[in-house]
Amino acid sequence: MKLCRIFFLSFLLLSVLSRGYAQSKQYQVALFVPLYLDSAFDATDTYRYGKTFPRQSISGLEFYIGAEFALDSLSKMGRNLKVHILDTRSSATSITGMASKPLMDSIDLIIGPVTGTEYLQLATLAQEKQIPFVSASYPNDGGIKNNPYVLIANAKLNTHLQSIYNYVLRNLGTSRIIYARRKNAADDRVADVFKSLNQSGSGQVMKMETVFLPDAVTPQDLAAKLDSSRENVIIAGSLDENFGRNLAVAALGNSKTFAITMVGMPTWEGIKDLQKNEFKTLPIILSNSFFDNGEAWSTSFKEAYKRKTYSNPTDLAFKGFELVWYFSGLLSKYDSSFMQHLDDNSFNMLTDYDFKPIQWNKSSGGPDYYENKRVYIMKRLNGVTTRLN
Repeated sequence: MKLCRIFFLSFLLLSVLSRGYAQSKQYQVALFVPLYLDSAFDATDTYRYGKTFPRQSISGLEFYIGAEFALDSLSKMGRNLKVHILDTRSSATSITGMASKPLMDSIDLIIGPVTGTEYLQLATLAQEKQIPFVSASYPNDGGIKNNPYVLIANAKLNTHLQSIYNYVLRNLGTSRIIYARRKNAADDRVADVFKSLNQSGSGQVMKMETVFLPDAVTPQDLAAKLDSSRENVIIAGSLDENFGRNLAVAALGNSKTFAITMVGMPTWEGIKDLQKNEFKTLPIILSNSFFDNGEAWSTSFKEAYKRKTYSNPTDLAFKGFELVWYFSGLLSKYDSSFMQHLDDNSFNMLTDYDFKPIQWNKSSGGPDYYENKRVYIMKRLNGVTTRLN
């Protein structure tokens, strides 16, 4: 399988652990990527999976290949980098294992598509070593405080919810607005955010009816709540993908009788069923920290990625390129002061990054971390995705 050969080539690069570019001055970047190499190869470096591909390695490899393209471009431009590729799921290069290695004392920048415990481990390492750490994909701060070395590239849930709410208020506020949710603690969290956003001194800012629906919601369940005389805007007030899928199916089942626009959650990007042909006629609005605008660079990247992997790039592949390009560019341009120049957009590719300092306690000495506040609101209709902001 051709992808297996790509994986093996990546393994050879990783076994060296670095890619150096001989230039006048050198900045060192550590990419912590979950590649699961220990489980993919046995003690004799024989690939375990034959003609198949290990599912657990796919996302990490996609990010790595995108990053590799950025490194090749930076090299051709004469950028001053030495990049260390570290497999977070390898015993030799795990985050805890690398924390005490002398190498980390020379690192200028850490980038990683990590989540959960690994995110917290890298945040701690960044704070201890005073190394900027770019969290590439995790939409959460993990409860960290007083750590101005952490940059969250994938906007947090509350930032997405505020962007969704603002869009509905400004553009759909006069419609019949139904806030659809389940009756459980998980959906309470999302509802609390919307309730807070919709409160003012005189009551609700926007007229919005909360409707409790079962997990397996049917078109009949939803029809009883719809208004045939005007546009119905249904906000999916749940992060649960199964409920979101069922709600969209119920909305589609009523779309010939009622005018309906669905407003989904950030998790809806993972619901592949909603991209099938039968949903083309249902307007779906959702948010993302990434938007492919179809410009020339995007087209070139897709073609190069497909030549290398025989597959289309995912959002993670684009993020691998963009984040390595963006932050390595800032580092080589501004040296150790690059954190003071996060508003420099000269290295933006597709994403208009908007990193803001987040400070929960105003009496503290500085930000708790930085978050990318740029959220794209998008509309899917008739097979076309349109950016709305």
